Amino acid sequence: MKLVTLLVEDDEGLRTSLARSFARRGHEVVATSSVAEAVGHLTRRRMDLVLLDMQLPDGSGLDVLSTARASDSQSAVIVMTAFPDVKLAVRAMKEGAQDFIVKPFDLEELHLIVERALETRELRRCVDRFEQERRSRDDVTEILGESAPIANVREQISRVAPADTPVLIVGETGTGKELVADSIHRQSARSDGPFVKVNCSAFSEQLMESELFGHERGAFTDAREARAGLFEMADGGTLFLDEIAEMSPALQSKFLRVVEGQPFRRVGGTREIRTDVRVVAATNRDLAARVRGGEFREDLFYRLGAFQIVVPPLRVRGADVLMLANFFLRRSAIALRKGPLRFRPEVEEMLSGYDWPGNVRELKNVMERAAILSDSEEVGVQQLPAQHQASAFVRRQAGSSSGTMPTLQEIEQRYMLEVVGRVQGNLSEAARILGIARNTLKSRLRIQEAE
Repeated sequence: MKLVTLLVEDDEGLRTSLARSFARRGHEVVATSSVAEAVGHLTRRRMDLVLLDMQLPDGSGLDVLSTARASDSQSAVIVMTAFPDVKLAVRAMKEGAQDFIVKPFDLEELHLIVERALETRELRRCVDRFEQERRSRDDVTEILGESAPIANVREQISRVAPADTPVLIVGETGTGKELVADSIHRQSARSDGPFVKVNCSAFSEQLMESELFGHERGAFTDAREARAGLFEMADGGTLFLDEIAEMSPALQSKFLRVVEGQPFRRVGGTREIRTDVRVVAATNRDLAARVRGGEFREDLFYRLGAFQIVVPPLRVRGADVLMLANFFLRRSAIALRKGPLRFRPEVEEMLSGYDWPGNVRELKNVMERAAILSDSEEVGVQQLPAQHQASAFVRRQAGSSSGTMPTLQEIEQRYMLEVVGRVQGNLSEAARILGIARNTLKSRLRIQEAE
């Protein structure tokens, strides 16, 4: 892709010479001779490089510099100035120019300055990408598991990753949809590009539009400076939109156009911007039902859903539960600087038999808690949250009944455990529903809690 260079110089001979020189080096050169023309070009398109004379017929190069900084903070600006105006050039650098050169100058010297400025610009972009990736991968691991459902997911990822088609990832909360998106990116031809993520439920409609497409200074009350959106940040890489079902219908229309390769404008902007971005979306909702209800655009649904990957819930992954539990327990123990931990047999039984409504995320959190509370090498039921202790107790009681009719005490205990499970282990709420004291409930269920 050619570098786009804006050349702002009122000396016709120098302007022509510079334009030819940079064009021979593969630049697309836009040559102008005034502040007005330069500002017009900057508001209409992105520039990689700006070569800027300080003294122009209709004003100062500083006016062009401020527009360049506002429209794209990552464009490289090189100031060209006569010797008497060196102080002006220094001021320009304080306001965002990368470097300056004093006229008359040697062309090779200018090209060296430009190369250095463009290298610095690329380094800054790489740092930004690295930081974005670091934030997005803070809690990401490989897709672990050997069960048939998860092996099928890995197979689908390996097939779709090399293609550039959008992907829709569907699954319950906590199943690891972000891991799937990350894996698609890492196995794609875009793996060296940025992996940028956004949760569509975290922003209002106006803020979501600004987050995706960016905004210009003054576009709304808090827009004190221009800001690139996530589509620009993800240029050359992958944009992951979690909870896509929460995107407003009004914003879905603009989003669809960009997914289909159309240019967009920042909020409050006039220039059209094109980016090269692969879109991966995820949802835990039934998008087809939302389409029928008029809450989600049908054309966007079919565009995103050209390739769907369904991530299985943890309860259908069999032996993966214990494997993941051991992995998270080991990782938590290392983070806490504890020695190796292992499960008691009754805990392994509980882990395998529990439904895990919160899926992998719930399992990970339970293992972190167990590692924190463990005072020995073994993790027992007492290191588990109340609802998991209750679940283990139910299985012990069911096993001890040996097919006989349950006693009144067992029926009472099972009912109390059912209530505890319904309120996600909140013993105070369960006691209120049952009409008994919290300590009485704990005593009857023999539940142990960490202080």
